Amino acid sequence: MRQNRNFWLYALGRLVSLVGTGIQDVAIPLFILDLTGSGTIMGSFMIVTMVPRLVLYPLGGVVGDRVSRKWIMVWTDYGRGLVILLLAILAYRGDLTVSGLFIAQFTVSLMSALFGPATEAMLPDIVEDDELTRATSTMGGINGVSMIVGPALGGVIYGLGGIELAFLLNGVSFIASGFSEMFISYHQVTRRFESARAVISDLREGFGFVRNTRAIMVLIAFALLVNAFSHPLFAVGIPYILRVVIGFSPREFGIVQASFMGGLVLGNIIIATFLAKRNVQDMLNRGLLAAMVMMFVTVALFFPISLETLGYASLTMLVALVVTFLLTGIFEAFINTPINVEMQRLAPTEYRARVFAVLGVGTQGVVPIGFGVMGLALDIFPAHLIALGVTVASATIVVVFVVKYSKIVSSGLTNQAG
Repeated sequence: MRQNRNFWLYALGRLVSLVGTGIQDVAIPLFILDLTGSGTIMGSFMIVTMVPRLVLYPLGGVVGDRVSRKWIMVWTDYGRGLVILLLAILAYRGDLTVSGLFIAQFTVSLMSALFGPATEAMLPDIVEDDELTRATSTMGGINGVSMIVGPALGGVIYGLGGIELAFLLNGVSFIASGFSEMFISYHQVTRRFESARAVISDLREGFGFVRNTRAIMVLIAFALLVNAFSHPLFAVGIPYILRVVIGFSPREFGIVQASFMGGLVLGNIIIATFLAKRNVQDMLNRGLLAAMVMMFVTVALFFPISLETLGYASLTMLVALVVTFLLTGIFEAFINTPINVEMQRLAPTEYRARVFAVLGVGTQGVVPIGFGVMGLALDIFPAHLIALGVTVASATIVVVFVVKYSKIVSSGLTNQAG
């Protein structure tokens, strides 16, 4: 892979645009809150960001299997770059309004719905099969680095140059990403859209392939169930515990959160450097079990007896949580990379964009509901008991999945329904 020019052009483009997006993702909430002071408007903006992408992901999968994935990547990056640069101009002139920001974000989300499935489907076609694990872990590391660097820069840039500078950098990053992707050599058999009926037929065909491929169905069901519990815990529950229950300062809170992303990056480096040729199912099983052990350790630190023993917002508690979050991030990489590799290998290229579209909708569709339930639960029950309940539920799902998926792989029925 060291000499794979296509992969590194692909990876460089993703790194540049993801860092720019990370900057903007921190700056926009600060701008909205500074402008309106409204949590409702902030929540509405998150809905506008997420819902169009989820709704249109299946169509994005159909387009990604019919139209050149390379040029979908290029033109949606250029398109998003131009929209965001327009926002930079409006902000510089003092003409940016909340309604204009919502319209622009809705447009960007539509393009992201086309971009996502095409990008995921393209990776296995630009690297050799025996390099797929290394390539996937490298991309996971790039995603992790961008999630550390982008948000870290976002607050600084917003403070120095305002929202217009954040938009400018993100817009330029998308343009640079699209330019990098233009030089990727990529061949794909494309087909025209004969009619609306052809689109519906493709959707049915994609869902049918997923439904009739037993291993993919098990992977999607597992990801859906785990996300339903774990994503709200990490996005809502744990931040609540760190800030409200333990009482960490914003700086300490950021250190704990960054330690998880640092672990994710480190885990992907370990996979790419030492474990790229290992059996992905063994890596997945061990990663799942190790991650669950670390989650129980983390939850134990949230219990009142641990807080009183170690000290709520003490240096000892900070170090303990940084270590557990770092190790959890490492083991999370041992989960995400094998699942992505398995999905890429199980789906033939002519179906792959639609398969990843189904995966995206299936695994993320329940997350907004989970956010709401978690928020309500935190107002009713002790936070440490909620964290324990979610972890027990997730561990049960993990055990069932490991047993079931191991049987599917060992029986050789990965491409059969059941």
